Amino acid sequence: MDETDVKILNELSKNSRIPISKIALKTGIPDSTISNRLKKLEKNNVIEQYTTILNPEAVGVQITAMIIIQTETENHENVEIELPKLEKVSQVYSISGEYDILIKVWAHTLDELNDIVTQIRTIDGIEELRELIVMERLKEEPLKVRMDDIQ
Repeated sequence: MDETDVKILNELSKNSRIPISKIALKTGIPDSTISNRLKKLEKNNVIEQYTTILNPEAVGVQITAMIIIQTETENHENVEIELPKLEKVSQVYSISGEYDILIKVWAHTLDELNDIVTQIRTIDGIEELRELIVMERLKEEPLKVRMDDIQ
């Protein structure tokens, strides 16, 4: 990756539906170069997918919660397999420290969040969990690439 790729990726991270012609206008990179670079970035799995970021409130989602989970050592792998299967769980991370897994959950109501937590607790290997309800989203944006990030 080079500076040209970084410019292209940063434009796409702002709007994945931006036409190649508009990326060209904004960056000064020829259309054909952008097209070729995108194919290479997709082939090399730098770009995993093009997606839409929804406004949670606009679709009725009122609650975002982060849940930290401690697992039983012997069933940790089972928890890692089962959590991503849950529809309302949007992100699952293996973490270091006192807890083993961090997940992000979306819910329409506190009752729905309670149902999700109850469902999570039924997974074999969950030892303890703590819910952290997001009070306000201060910053939430897609990954941006800088030249300093490239190795």
